[in-house]
Formats: sequence, C-alpha cells, structure tokens
Amino acid sequence: MSDIQIYGPPQSNYVWTARMTAEEKGITHELVGVEFGSESHRALHPFAKVPSMKHGDFTLHETSAIARYIDRAFDGPALQPADPKSAARMDQWISSLNDYYYDDIIRKVVINRILKPILGGEPDEAEIAAALPRIESKLAILGAHLAETPYLAGADPSLADFFLAPMLASLERTAEGRTLLADAPKVAEWRQRIQARPSFVATQPPAAK
Repeated sequence: MSDIQIYGPPQSNYVWTARMTAEEKGITHELVGVEFGSESHRALHPFAKVPSMKHGDFTLHETSAIARYIDRAFDGPALQPADPKSAARMDQWISSLNDYYYDDIIRKVVINRILKPILGGEPDEAEIAAALPRIESKLAILGAHLAETPYLAGADPSLADFFLAPMLASLERTAEGRTLLADAPKVAEWRQRIQARPSFVATQPPAAK
C-alpha cells in the first residue's frame, strides 16, 4: 500500500509538484483521478481544485500545505532549509511563483496554447501575446537570481524548485515558451540540474488528450 494518495490529473502542475515532493522524500504515492466538481471531489477539496492528499484518515488540500506536510510527516531528506534566511528565501519564491509566474505562464500561455485546442476551443492570441513580455521579464528576474545560487533557496533543492520545475516544463511545450527559455541561459542551467533528478523523471506526465 502506498504511503499517501494524491488526487488529481498528472498534467496539473500542482499535482506534479506534490508528486515530486513525495518522490524527493522517498515515500510512495498513489495517483488517484477526480471527477471535477463532483460531490466526491468537493469532499476532498471544498473549492474543487487539485491536488488533494490523503495520509491514512488525514485529508489535506492546497499544494503548499501538502508539500510542507510531506516534508514534516515522513523521515528522509529535508526539503526545507534549516537556516531561517534560506527558509524565508524558499517561502518568498513559492509565493512569487504562485502569485506572479503561474498566471502568465500557465493560464495565459499553456492553457491557451495546449488545453483549449484539446477541448475544441480556440486560443486567445491577444492574451498570449500580452503575457509573453511579462514572462520574459520574470525569466530575467529568475535568471539573475540563479546566477548567484544553484537552486532557488541556496545550494540544495527545496520545495520552491519543485514548484518551478513543472511550470517551466509546461511552458517549454509551447513554441513561444521554447523561444523564451532559449534566451534564459541561467534558467536553462537550473533546468538541466532539476530535470536530471529522479523525482522529475519519475513524475513527468503523459501528454494531455
């Protein structure tokens, strides 16, 4: 039996973050699908989002809470820095990624370019075009930081890196994203390091259908 269950589709960036966290911690997880908006889904997550997690009879939602719980509840390598300043840097990046990066990268570009056509819709080209210079600026901020440190919170990977890795992997699946990432060498170096980790390799989602 798996140590925990993670609920949501593998293509979700936040589900991917939770799965990477479990792999990094060295615990087993079962990925369980959800019927979005159903009663059973809302029993796991009252706002009908993903992921949710179960550990025995304990149910938890919100990716930040899930990732921190996994790190605290199980033996294995620490995924959060012990040093207060490094821990604060990790928290700062998680907040920044969720508040400033996710919307432009995922909602404005990835969903428009990949998910909408799968669902039979048309991408909003104006929305994509407006997001691209903002993403370029944010990648420059990220690259400047990564020029000084191998990972977001210091010398070792932390939860912040596991939030970022799925976002940029999803961005790379778009033509616009590949162009932007090609012009961000320090981000590319970080991506090589993080994507070589077994946790990233083991949790890569299949292409959305």
